[in-house]
Amino acid sequence: MKINGYQDWKEAMLFLPERTFFLLMRLYLGEIKTPFNKQRLVESLGGFLSKPETQRTMVESLDRLDLLILTAVHTLPVANRGALLIFLSSETALQTRLTNLEERLILYRDSYTDDYDRVINNYKINPFLYKAVEPLLDSRSLFFPQQEKDPQSEATLCDDIVLAGLYTFFLKEPDVLKMNGAFKVRAEKQLKAIFQDTATDIGAFKTLCTGLENLGLLIVDSASLIPQQGRWEEFFKQKPFDRKMYIVAAMYGHVRRDSMQKRAQFFSDFLTSLDPRGLYDDTALKRFFDFLYMRLYVETTGDASIFPDMMSEDELRMIDTLKALKFLLPVGDYWQLNTASFNQESVEQRLIAAPSFEITLLPFTALGRIFPVLSCMEPVSILTTGRFSITRTACLRCFERCSTDKTLIALLEEASGGTLPQNIKVSISEWYLQCTAVGLYYGFVITVAEDKRKLFKQNAGLQDIIYKELADGVYLIKQMDLDSVRTMVKSAGLDVTFYTTGSTDRYTATGFSSIENRHSVLDNFDKKAKKQHTAQCKQEKNYSEHIRELQAVVDTMPIDQYNKQSLKEKIAKKLIITKEQLYGAPADNEVREVSGLDFLGKIHLAETAITDNSRLEVSIDGASGRRTITGIPITIEKTDHDAVLVMQGENAPYKEKISIAGIVKMRAFRSSLFS
Repeated sequence: MKINGYQDWKEAMLFLPERTFFLLMRLYLGEIKTPFNKQRLVESLGGFLSKPETQRTMVESLDRLDLLILTAVHTLPVANRGALLIFLSSETALQTRLTNLEERLILYRDSYTDDYDRVINNYKINPFLYKAVEPLLDSRSLFFPQQEKDPQSEATLCDDIVLAGLYTFFLKEPDVLKMNGAFKVRAEKQLKAIFQDTATDIGAFKTLCTGLENLGLLIVDSASLIPQQGRWEEFFKQKPFDRKMYIVAAMYGHVRRDSMQKRAQFFSDFLTSLDPRGLYDDTALKRFFDFLYMRLYVETTGDASIFPDMMSEDELRMIDTLKALKFLLPVGDYWQLNTASFNQESVEQRLIAAPSFEITLLPFTALGRIFPVLSCMEPVSILTTGRFSITRTACLRCFERCSTDKTLIALLEEASGGTLPQNIKVSISEWYLQCTAVGLYYGFVITVAEDKRKLFKQNAGLQDIIYKELADGVYLIKQMDLDSVRTMVKSAGLDVTFYTTGSTDRYTATGFSSIENRHSVLDNFDKKAKKQHTAQCKQEKNYSEHIRELQAVVDTMPIDQYNKQSLKEKIAKKLIITKEQLYGAPADNEVREVSGLDFLGKIHLAETAITDNSRLEVSIDGASGRRTITGIPITIEKTDHDAVLVMQGENAPYKEKISIAGIVKMRAFRSSLFS
């Protein structure tokens, strides 16, 4: 908020439409004598606002909604009408109150033209009142939780053990999808049997897999979900909290690497901003989201590539995703932050290997360290700890990716801290001998004459593309694989290792940047709103008494009843705040009236009221006597012999249809100085 904005305010006043400008001047300064100078009128209005008594009265007139709006204008990075209507969407009559604050000269609109030649109107607090109002503005009041409760901690749906289980599950069972993208019934049963705590909601589980797909960790190929092992290896090197944020970020869709990192940072900031003791309803959660989204928009100069096509319903969907993945836990009708979301622990602890071929993965085990051995396991049960089983089929996958039995045993020995049972070592060696009895290679082969082999081996570039020396002078070159030949060998009853000489991953293994562990966005906000609540209630009571005093003065004024009513309405709307305004106010020429047989006059007045969004009061005679209807005119339906006025009656759930010819009297009351 720019405190020294007097020149901005003056320019905003001078650029008001003529009618609005002079209505405001007459309201606050009284009758305007001609000749007049608009610059001097604005300076006179500034003098009126500079008076300590005026400022005190205007500040006392602020109620809860006024202060909420002013706090939002003071806090939000973007404070135009659209942003405020979204941010404070839970408040009723917000548009009317924004207009009212402009009429009361507490807010003004600072206009500028953006890069697309669009006129943007940002609300600002009147600089004459800013110093008096600022102590009442506490940004924390925008984000107070509804209740408080001791913090909760529970495993999230994308904890490390769940991710390890998913990775090994899809290595074993990639063929899990129907043609419409849903899980097959068989796959659902397997997932529920393995992920006993987390896969109860298959819909949430499918959402999680969508995030993994958008990160390039899983590839959809026909009816399969295929893990990209190089991508997983890189992903497991990240911090546990960063992994979670990337998964949540990817739920919204796939974007380029830098946009995904900024999106992940956004969700980190969102969760960090929530009070661990706070209980929030959906409105409060959306308000957090809106504030951070506006801040992101400003920080990235309107970069729409981070959240492309973001709509209000998308915000609600992302908040629902945080609930489904258990970052937010239900407490009655409210939601509370799951403090386990922030777990950053990663312990260099060993895998527990049993002679039964079962491997136990304890919580907080560093996934980056054990990743090389995950491929030789299949998931059995994923709860607080993860139970896996070393199987012949899984080991075959490792052998096909160029691991030998000695390499795999060494990796398992290291991961288990040297406690790998002997029978597992022997079995892995036996499986390797069985699986490698027949070796099938696919690719390009180079044969090199004996007198050229020394030169060939000294060439570093050539050595980089060699996969294996099959015989003297015979070299297999790295190339893609085919499965059909292996199928033919297996049909003969032989085990065969089919060597894939290059990674089949379709995505680069790079692309994950660290998430900055920023403090809550509320840390810099003042902590004073709770102390102000009692004082605010007293202040509102005092101003109600001030309104009654001014309205009592109106009753004694020698003016007609319509002008008295008009003045009382302006007092109630807090447009008239001093007795001097009452005595200096001109007769209300904005009350327009047509009566009798002036059909065209009534048509014209009704059309003007529709255009200005003015309030109408019409009187009609009926069987039970004269009836007066007040409301907002919507349209005029013309017929061959009459015209029908359609009105939305005040405090009425239905619309009125009234013959204009039958209207005895019609009065129009302009609802706003800015209409």
